[in-house]
Amino acid sequence: MKRIGHYTQLPEGWVLAPMQMLCSLIDGEKVNGKELPYLDVKSLRGERGFKSMTSGRYVPANSLMILVDGENSGEVFRTEIEGYQGSTFKQLYINENMFADYVLHIINLHRRTLRENKIGSAIPHLNKKLFKAIEVPIPPYNEQVKIVAAINSVHNTLNAIMGNL
Repeated sequence: MKRIGHYTQLPEGWVLAPMQMLCSLIDGEKVNGKELPYLDVKSLRGERGFKSMTSGRYVPANSLMILVDGENSGEVFRTEIEGYQGSTFKQLYINENMFADYVLHIINLHRRTLRENKIGSAIPHLNKKLFKAIEVPIPPYNEQVKIVAAINSVHNTLNAIMGNL
């Protein structure tokens, strides 16, 4: 049996690619003179209200942002509102040929590894080299959608069970 990375085989029609081929970590375009909320970790978690700023790196509503500095590096947030990118974030741009929720599940699957392999001593940072090198098994798009639906179904069942304990 041929080994493909740590996978012994992939189903027909699937390929293996590094994360860097599927998504990019980018900064928003610099904007001045427009008052918008500052999208920092505590505000996005709902732990405090949003501060307003009049300049920064613009983030459109419904964007994905990944925490690249701090203890929880690798955590992904979806912004509900437009605003300015917090200093500890990068925007996560996922290739349009990929089902974004599939890629997010892959990132979540590797979250512990990313958290345990941060770089830097004073302020831990996401190991971007490790992030970009994550091997991702890529099924055809319609199978990505089905896989995500199955994962979500199992999560919903587990949540219902936990709610009834």
